[in-house]
Amino acid sequence: MPALSRRDFLKLACAAALAAGVGPARADEQLSLRHVELVERGESYVLAGGYAIQLGATLEEALRKGITMTFVQLFEAERPRDYWFAQDIAVQRRSLRLTYNALLRQYQLQGGSGYQSFDNLAQAIDALGDFADWPVLEARQLNKKHIYRARVRMHLDTSQLPKPLQMNAFASSRWDMDSGWREWSFKP
Repeated sequence: MPALSRRDFLKLACAAALAAGVGPARADEQLSLRHVELVERGESYVLAGGYAIQLGATLEEALRKGITMTFVQLFEAERPRDYWFAQDIAVQRRSLRLTYNALLRQYQLQGGSGYQSFDNLAQAIDALGDFADWPVLEARQLNKKHIYRARVRMHLDTSQLPKPLQMNAFASSRWDMDSGWREWSFKP
């Protein structure tokens, strides 16, 4: 019997989950991909699109009490090969920190070298989920005759929470915020 490809395995796993009565995504999903696409801008490719994020009551309360929430966005690109494992083209990671400043009554989002301030949580959440033309690939890394696979993921990094909350986050599903990997193929 031939070995299953990754795609065939995923199809079988989804079919088994549906047969068991479990859908592929929860209806109350807190972190879901709205749209993603790679756009060529000059000598590089940037990610356009973003995530829809809904903080639960526990996370909102922790944020208002001064707890910093660190979210991680991940991007990977690879070139599939018939004769060997896929060749990694790019692996990018960026951390975004969301905080609430009670003195200023503002939400602050820090990513990279700068930060933004927002008057309300909805604006801060929209900015947190937005890829904001994140440069992830250089055009010279790609060959126009190949088809590539890309994938993105975003999650709350509970290891960056204060130590007492890390145990709570480990034991409670209320702190679980993970979009899971979303994969697509593209040709430059």
